[in-house]
Amino acid sequence: QKWGYEKEETVVIGDRLYTDIATGLNANVSAVCVLTGEAMAEDIKSGNIKPTYTFLSVREMYDALKMLKEKSK
Repeated sequence: QKWGYEKEETVVIGDRLYTDIATGLNANVSAVCVLTGEAMAEDIKSGNIKPTYTFLSVREMYDALKMLKEKSK
């Protein structure tokens, strides 16, 4: 609200499931986990906190977004 964006336009990106990702999910926005920090794929698989999207790195996330943008042209 403060910045004038809707929840559908908002995403939380982080590398910790119990803080970053949980915060996004609790706020009912998309949550992206990047596996370059604390969280590991096994943590997501076996845990209760499930991010909306998961990427191996910020670069992989960037490449995926770039590809989506190019496809939408």
